[in-house]
Amino acid sequence: GFDQIWSLGDLVGYGPDPEECIELIRGYDHVAVAGNHDLASIGRLGLDSFNPHAAAANRWTATRLSNEHRSYLDGLELRQQAEGFTLVHGSPRDPVWEYVVSADSAQATFEDIETTWCLVGHSHIPFVCRDSDNGVLFTEAVPDSPVELSSEKLIINPGGVGQPRDADPRASYAVFDSGSSTITHHRVEYDIAATQEKMRRHDLPPFLIERLAYG
Repeated sequence: GFDQIWSLGDLVGYGPDPEECIELIRGYDHVAVAGNHDLASIGRLGLDSFNPHAAAANRWTATRLSNEHRSYLDGLELRQQAEGFTLVHGSPRDPVWEYVVSADSAQATFEDIETTWCLVGHSHIPFVCRDSDNGVLFTEAVPDSPVELSSEKLIINPGGVGQPRDADPRASYAVFDSGSSTITHHRVEYDIAATQEKMRRHDLPPFLIERLAYG
């Protein structure tokens, strides 16, 4: 069980069920920020900066969204705070586009956040990042292994539910336990073949369909 869902953006943009994803999260108490695909699908971002596969998927997604769902995506903030966390899709200094995957981008994030911890998405890679005495340190997230939260500043990426990119095709997410003050990454299998078949029926790009199988 859980009390609230925190979404780090890109509710839509790649998969075959954009409206269903929006309806699902709206059925729960949640905090959400906008991702680049959310914004592109409603015309707030141009597609010039997207690769051809992502651009094609966003054009298709735009045809599937109702006015109500467009309004929901349009109302998402770029940056939120909750329970001592800053939530962004990219990074605090560039919530839409910056990937926090390098020492420079991580250091800028540590300097820019007012909270103790920061949650980012965008790269679809689950990790925990610390600002250690030896410099910025990225460590691969270990599933089912709680990370204790203290006064130490951390940047945490829960990974991608819909399109993991760490060579593990299982959906990746994380759970924050406010009682024990821990955050734990998890992986869960889902019916990839069924999702791929849906994508084929909608003529979504073959590259996006195939990559689901290998993460």
